[in-house]
Amino acid sequence: MRHRGVALKSLGSLGLAGVLLLGSYAIVLRHRHEYVPAEAMARKRFYADLVKSEPTAANFKLLAEADVQTADFEGAKQAFGKAAEIYRSKNLPSEGYATERLSQRYEVVAKPFIHLPKPRKTLGVPSVPLALHEPVYGCYTGAFIDHEDTIRGTYRDEYGAWRRDASAFNHLTNTHHAIFFMYLGYGRSFPAKFVRHMNDNGAAAQIALEPDKLSAVKDDAYLHAFAKAARESRTPIFLRFASEMNGDWVPYNGNPALYIEKFRLVARVMHAEAPNVAMVWCPFETPVRTIADYYPGASAVDWVGLNVYSVPFWDNNPRRPADWRDPSDSLRYVYDRYAKRHPIMICEYAASHRSSLDNIGRSELARTKMAELYAALPRKYPRVKAVCWLSMNAIKHAIPGRQSNDYSLLGDPGVLHRYAELLRDPYFLRAVPRQGHASAPQRTIPLEDGRTLTGRISLSAWVKLYDDYPRVIWRVNGDERQASALPGPHRWVLDTSSIPEGPATIELLVLDSVGREVAHATRYVTVTH
Repeated sequence: MRHRGVALKSLGSLGLAGVLLLGSYAIVLRHRHEYVPAEAMARKRFYADLVKSEPTAANFKLLAEADVQTADFEGAKQAFGKAAEIYRSKNLPSEGYATERLSQRYEVVAKPFIHLPKPRKTLGVPSVPLALHEPVYGCYTGAFIDHEDTIRGTYRDEYGAWRRDASAFNHLTNTHHAIFFMYLGYGRSFPAKFVRHMNDNGAAAQIALEPDKLSAVKDDAYLHAFAKAARESRTPIFLRFASEMNGDWVPYNGNPALYIEKFRLVARVMHAEAPNVAMVWCPFETPVRTIADYYPGASAVDWVGLNVYSVPFWDNNPRRPADWRDPSDSLRYVYDRYAKRHPIMICEYAASHRSSLDNIGRSELARTKMAELYAALPRKYPRVKAVCWLSMNAIKHAIPGRQSNDYSLLGDPGVLHRYAELLRDPYFLRAVPRQGHASAPQRTIPLEDGRTLTGRISLSAWVKLYDDYPRVIWRVNGDERQASALPGPHRWVLDTSSIPEGPATIELLVLDSVGREVAHATRYVTVTH
């Protein structure tokens, strides 16, 4: 079959590219005359040839878009990835990161995991040096709750503000949280009532201490009094000083050298005078290009944090849909760069179930995104040792300019139910011990060939693809045993007494939402009774 095209005049030095389809014709805006086929496969072949002679980022992106139109998602991942590399090589990090996001969108992963009990004698016993308050294995859960209107239990702090009762939130979510956090302006006294309330409820305190200007941070009586009060509280504290410093929306952005100097000052005082205080350095997910500029160094930082959110639209802009973004991908830069040196804390996370842009309820989106993130932590990001949900209707309670999304767990029954389900996994820890180190009672490890299985075996999967709603099928010796279309860990229990002893195969099959097989993993194991 022949494919017709129509040529356009050159756009000269604009260097732009795009495609306008008119029936069977493809009008292509390029820097010179070109004929581009209108039929999808022919267009894919055209761009595949083009990048060989003109390997520009723009051309690789056009190839990636053609790959998507022909359902070649692996090709799209590679082409977007190549475009991102070219942007970075030309010192265009923002364009590179944005394009890398598109490459990650089309990544396909399917890995089976097995859950094994940890020997009791090793629980809480570190095999390597750990940071202050770091669990041996597992992930603390946390929350911000001070604007949760559903919680009736309150108390007034020393600044006259009303705060919500942690035990009431734990009751309503049907889980005990290990950490609760608050925001505190630098210069205000130590939040003794908040920290005492956390201690009374068996929780640690995360304090986001935020200066209006870095020049106010000095080695003075205020800072030493703050450290003394923190020490005397005898409560595990995570001090998140001047977070999101890489963003131009905070007043302490713009001078990395001064920021590092002040962070190190606060860390030096806390480390010397408040041994229960762990220093948390916490950028925002973006912009990536400046994150490393603000890193204060391993001696000043105990935990590296990250703030990231799942929203329907970036910046509440209808032209920037964000519902396709897997939140676990947002961890990659910080995790890859810092996780070998520090435990990672997701200091703030939430998934929106309503945007102020259109006031449409998106419960399913919030449930899906939280499941994608929480399922990824033990399987992809085991150095993430804490995750804290900002449970707040920001449409109502955020400062002007940020009133965009509703993140309240208690504001949507479906979101709350799924949250409680995910946190029932014993991997998620419910308390920060006052002495020693916490540890989850199970290990989540990849299921590899050659493993011997006996008894009841808990299995799960790390599944990631371009589709939020894959169908995951488990087969044993060719017979389907379990199927799930619910985003998350796809966990189930195999009773080995139901299959013969000897060699066996366990298959993980992944279909996208239109029924295409996109991934298939097989493990060869031995069953004993």
